[in-house]
Amino acid sequence: MDSEEGKINIPKEFYSFSTGTPFERCIECDKNLLEGEQEYFIEKAIKQYEGFSAHDVIFEYAICLGCAERMRKSMSVESMKSIELYFSQNLDFGRRMKLIQDNIDNPIAWMDECLLKGTQKNTINEYQIYAHCKGSHLDTSQMPYMVSGTALEEISSLLSNETLDELDGFSKKHFGPPPGLENPTPVRRVVLI
Repeated sequence: MDSEEGKINIPKEFYSFSTGTPFERCIECDKNLLEGEQEYFIEKAIKQYEGFSAHDVIFEYAICLGCAERMRKSMSVESMKSIELYFSQNLDFGRRMKLIQDNIDNPIAWMDECLLKGTQKNTINEYQIYAHCKGSHLDTSQMPYMVSGTALEEISSLLSNETLDELDGFSKKHFGPPPGLENPTPVRRVVLI
């Protein structure tokens, strides 16, 4: 990874799969994310195939801090409390700190195991990765991290119907098929963490 003044350039793992370049715009407000020190988050959902090195990116996006905060505020108080409780019960802070300390100069290694389950990435079929960025650099104060599909399903089961509807609306708006081609099967929930 290239460094500039102690900053880490956004690694290719967080580039857009469709363009092979860094995300440039917020998915919600279309704000330019690479100008100055604009803060934003990247979320990518990945499916691995057992026995193969191939994987698919199910969805990916970048969202500016302002839009992420608005989305977070749209979640019900009940859902936010459930998520906080789940994290407090499942995040092994000591284990996380050891992983970071053992790989201080390699934040990509911080995603080798699920933040909440400790499951190794190479044993997981589906997972999501998260990054906090500022302009063209990765902010390593708390991220990046990976969350397994199992943990995401457990979190989704804790959310209120109101919050699930909000997340489904976001998912359909940005990742759903064109009108008229919608599949009657449920859309996988997008969980912003």
